[in-house]
Amino acid sequence: MARGFLYVYERIYKGETEMQAEFRKIPVNGKRTSVADQKRVRKIISDNAYRIAQECSVLVSYPKMRIEGTAVNLEDANIMLPDCRIISIEELKKIERGGVK
Repeated sequence: MARGFLYVYERIYKGETEMQAEFRKIPVNGKRTSVADQKRVRKIISDNAYRIAQECSVLVSYPKMRIEGTAVNLEDANIMLPDCRIISIEELKKIERGGVK
C-alpha cells in the first residue's frame, strides 16, 4: 500500500520529538526553573499544538505536563477530534488504522 501522507498520530509523535529537542536547549532544573524558561516551555507546546491544529484539524493538549529534574515530561496527550470527542493517542491510532470508532 503506497502512502503519501502521515497519520495524525504520527504527526503528533513527530511534534513531540521536535518539542523534546527544543526543551533540551532550555536550562530546566525542576522547581528552580526560572519563570521565563517555564513560559518558553509552554510557548513551545502551544506553538506545536497550533501547527497540528492547522495541519490536521485536531486539538492536542498535554494537561499533565510537568518539569521533572532536568527534563520536561509531557505525559499523555489529549486529542479533541472535529466532532468534539476527547480521546487518547492510542484510541486515535486505532481509529486511523481502521478500528472501532
